[in-house]
Amino acid sequence: MYRVYGTTKAHPSDADWTLLLESADPVEATALAHESEGTFWRRLTEDGQIVLTRV
Repeated sequence: MYRVYGTTKAHPSDADWTLLLESADPVEATALAHESEGTFWRRLTEDGQIVLTRV
């Protein structure tokens, strides 16, 4: 399962991330991770492991 998190903090701690999407589709999750609307950073995880730290 892929999860995309976003934050409005420039220097976020682990508690600053908000879940934006949970999906089994890697294309959908990766596309959303690379959008920037409404967030400063985005993070992509796969099965609980960070794939993209900050995008």
